[in-house]
Amino acid sequence: MLKNYLAIAIRILLKQKTYSLINILGLSIGLASTMLISIYILDELSYDKYITDAHRIYRAGITEKFQGEEISYTDTPAPLAEAMRKEIPEVESSVRIAHWHNITIRYKDKVFTETKFYLADSNFFKFFGYRLIEGNAKECLRGPGKVVITESTARKYFDYKGPGDNFPIGKFLEMGHLKKPTEVTGIVADGPHNSHFKFDMIYSTDSWDFAVKDDCWACYGLHTYFKLNEGASLPAVEKVLDQYVDQRIMPKIGVSLAELKAKGDRVSFFIHPLTSIHLESHNNGEFEPNGDIRYIYIFGAIAIFIILIACINFMNLATARASGRAKEVGIRKTIGAFKGWLVQQFMVESFLYVLISTFLALILVVVVIHPFNLLSGKELNLDFFKDISVLTGIVAFVWVVGLLSGSYPAFYLTSFKPIEVLKGKTAGSRRSMPRSGLVVFQFAISMGLIISTLVIYKQLKLIQEKNIGFDRENIIKITQTAVLRENATAFKNELVKHSEFINASYADQLPPAISNTFFVKSSDSDENYAAFNVVVDYDHLQTMGYKMKDGRFFSKDFPSDSSAVILNETCARLMGYEKFEGRYVTFGGKRRWDVIGIIKDFNFEGLRNEIKPLVMFGNTSGQMMSLRITADDTRAKLKLAESIWNTFETGLPFQYSFIDEDINAVFHSEQQMGKIFWVFTVMAIFIACLGLFGLITYTAAQRTKEIGIRKVMGATVAQITVLISGNLLRLVTISFVIAIPITWYSMNQWLESFAYRTNIDFVIVLVSCAREY
Repeated sequence: MLKNYLAIAIRILLKQKTYSLINILGLSIGLASTMLISIYILDELSYDKYITDAHRIYRAGITEKFQGEEISYTDTPAPLAEAMRKEIPEVESSVRIAHWHNITIRYKDKVFTETKFYLADSNFFKFFGYRLIEGNAKECLRGPGKVVITESTARKYFDYKGPGDNFPIGKFLEMGHLKKPTEVTGIVADGPHNSHFKFDMIYSTDSWDFAVKDDCWACYGLHTYFKLNEGASLPAVEKVLDQYVDQRIMPKIGVSLAELKAKGDRVSFFIHPLTSIHLESHNNGEFEPNGDIRYIYIFGAIAIFIILIACINFMNLATARASGRAKEVGIRKTIGAFKGWLVQQFMVESFLYVLISTFLALILVVVVIHPFNLLSGKELNLDFFKDISVLTGIVAFVWVVGLLSGSYPAFYLTSFKPIEVLKGKTAGSRRSMPRSGLVVFQFAISMGLIISTLVIYKQLKLIQEKNIGFDRENIIKITQTAVLRENATAFKNELVKHSEFINASYADQLPPAISNTFFVKSSDSDENYAAFNVVVDYDHLQTMGYKMKDGRFFSKDFPSDSSAVILNETCARLMGYEKFEGRYVTFGGKRRWDVIGIIKDFNFEGLRNEIKPLVMFGNTSGQMMSLRITADDTRAKLKLAESIWNTFETGLPFQYSFIDEDINAVFHSEQQMGKIFWVFTVMAIFIACLGLFGLITYTAAQRTKEIGIRKVMGATVAQITVLISGNLLRLVTISFVIAIPITWYSMNQWLESFAYRTNIDFVIVLVSCAREY
């Protein structure tokens, strides 16, 4: 019997080619899009879950709020980890990790700059459950001057091909511009991509004086992770951390916790579960840009919307077509077909369409997953299809859509009395209320996606074009300039001899990565203020294009500037300084730093946050250089700068980036989200229009005689077009009215995460409406 059902279903599929193509194409594209988004979401949710006992591991952080300015840090005091391990019974173990950026590593004639260079305590591998390929996991990070490298790093430096080949254990690398000997003590497998920190080298914290000797509880520089005992209470840990603030941090600041709270200020620890760091932690000092749980919700909603639109199309076309098969049902029942047989026949047809669409969707996923990885910046693969929950979801989809789309013809049409059907009394209503409701629903979704895409595009354009307080174009950031040492001034002077280079300046940090913070007190009060700080040289103002509001910038003509600072407008306003004359600040003790000027505010973190207080110090050298160049022929200028760099025989390759690109990179996740959102919005609109085309085509076919009579009576093509599409336009208008308030609210919620945000104006609504019509 099933064989006969399949034969009939295939015959009908081939006979109605247009209907079959539209149905299968729409459903397969919708399902493939949903699968891709689901793989993306599953990958984002999988971060750090591969780690042994991940559910028991947490990371501590600190939040400071002074005079209304709040900053949350992932860095913590050096003594915290040991104190938690020894003094809190609920804590089984703890480990500290730090990230050093752009570390120069040499081995013989090979020189590389490592960006994934981390420091960790000796129990790092045991704590996170990593197994070494070579070396002793318990001893490899015990003591100074030791480093563990990944397999790929071992291949890069030693041509390592596996155990027993070019054995790198015991060999020495030279680290930093001082060429400090560092012994390779272990090799670990390359870490997975779904980790919130990705390392190539792990250096022992015993090599860093801050980690070994510094007992300052108000000095932050290490990430602290701790593992709870099974069944231990997290609130008990939080209670002890509060005591640490009161008894160990506040005495360093010089004020009690009670006094701080009375002023509305606070210093407190916070705790993040390991598995939520990637999606929910966005604090100062993150190891790398994290994802965002809000985007998971957004993409999840898009996936649901796309599959709903595809399924609605499928069911709409099924119900529209089914009304034309009423006579077929009547004849079959007249010649003896049982109702159960007819139900089975319609169900088999429905499942056949869904199965073919699912098979084509899987092929589409295989074909487009690589381009999707390029679009999303991911390393997704098809391993997720090995997950039983994914396979269960696909099977459930086939059953649900097959049952829903086949239910109308299977149960409704087969209930007709044959004689009434053959007399034409139940040919089906031309205006089906359920079908109209589904059309309204799918086009409300499509219109909402169009509005959302336009808002995202407008916000990203605002970020790229907004004036951030200085001219960010045509500035090159040259890193690793500390290796120049006594040649730093000569290198800078040699650069500015060339007309291609307008100005050059050294600094220890540059936007958008100014992240060092400290406590500072003003001359007018004994209050503590949390502020960012940066060290720059005399030419920094002209090079970066900053503007002074009052006073002057650092100058080599004033030797006293070695004990001077410049405040940004926000910091001066916070301290109540309307004028800078006679003002000074203190920090780290009693040393006095005179304020010589107030610089106009500029964004040094990107545009996500409001401008924070900033204190600038003067110095003649730094870890990096900003180099302003003329606007034309950038490639030639880079080659010239590189040739000048090489004349100083630093032994390092010339490394650079562009400030404007660095600023845009802060919003890399938003840019990728915008691209993905745009692609899947186009898919959703395409699927909706495909279904609409099918409905219009079917409606026109059903009304062929009526159209012929109207043309004979003198109706024009335009009049007939309006006649056929008029009801559809009314449905789209209803969709428009429904979509606007919901989308308006949703996108305003998303825009709240930006300190500087665009408006959802009437033009966007009109454009989306025009596209829909």
